Amino acid sequence: MLLSLMNMLIFGMAGFVLMYAMYRPLLNKFTLTQELSLKILPFPYIFGLYIAGTIAAYCFAGDKDFVEPLTLARAFLPLVFAGLIYVTSLLFSEMVFGIVVAAAVAFTVLLQPVGMAIELWGISPYIMQLLFFLFGVAFCLGMRIFNILPHTLVIELSSVLFGICILCFVGASPLFVALCAAVLIGVSGAFLSLNYYNVKMDFDDGACVAIAYLVCNLMLLNIGEFSFPSCVIFTMLLWAELVMALYRKYILSQGGALRENTSCYAGADVYTLQGLSANVLRVCAVLLFIGWFQLFSVNQYSLLIVSFCLALWLGNALGAPQPTSLKEINQEFVNELKQNIEETKNLLSRNKKDNQ
Repeated sequence: MLLSLMNMLIFGMAGFVLMYAMYRPLLNKFTLTQELSLKILPFPYIFGLYIAGTIAAYCFAGDKDFVEPLTLARAFLPLVFAGLIYVTSLLFSEMVFGIVVAAAVAFTVLLQPVGMAIELWGISPYIMQLLFFLFGVAFCLGMRIFNILPHTLVIELSSVLFGICILCFVGASPLFVALCAAVLIGVSGAFLSLNYYNVKMDFDDGACVAIAYLVCNLMLLNIGEFSFPSCVIFTMLLWAELVMALYRKYILSQGGALRENTSCYAGADVYTLQGLSANVLRVCAVLLFIGWFQLFSVNQYSLLIVSFCLALWLGNALGAPQPTSLKEINQEFVNELKQNIEETKNLLSRNKKDNQ
């Protein structure tokens, strides 16, 4: 375990140092000139270092601790898909981009052996693959709602990656997957550190989705390792924010883009960058603990429901000024829930009257 932890720290620090050293001069130059070009965009550097890290991780760890053997296609084809996703985002329409993302996720799911997952959940393999496909597409495209600031996106994705590293530390995830996760934490963390106090460069949506796809692929590699439910719990803040954003936009008709209806977006107006980052990190830390506890749970579904409810509750507090006590947090959540229910009732009543 300690050796695995040391290896993850080495890969993560290497990714951080290399990304910081390569990208800082470019970002400093961009700050002075404000000339935007392809060479200043962060994703090519993140992606290039991730490819190097993946090759190094495969050479070092290989498939020695996989339950289902790791093939070259499972290890390296997702890198091609991630590059294709990013290039498509730059050159083609939103519809073509969505189709490419869905196709990439579909191929990635088909590459995964689902035999172990079927034994765990007792569901038809075709239904399992469909569920994994829907999860992957929604995760990749839905992650754009966190692309408000580099802080919200990097912290959310890094918390999932850190959770994968924890799974490896307790023997529930292969070392290869954890080393890749550590590299991605390092390179994205370096980008965040350069923008932490003053945002100089944002992620474009293509980069956001491509990075989310790389994270999704690492989660899908755990399908045959019995730890995929924990990975789902690590992502619960995304699902809670997505549900609330859809509810506010289409049920309450608040208007605006989907990301503008998230609690993180509202929190960006309430807190400083550091305050918002700390609050998002607190919610992610709770989910990490529940995801770790899921490994020792006999029931595969109850903690998923509990984690979603907690993410909904804690995530909802991100957009409000920080209460001073747990009682105030509970009261604000209950009050807002009552208000949302009342607004929904009024909206349904008006629609009923209009139809009459």
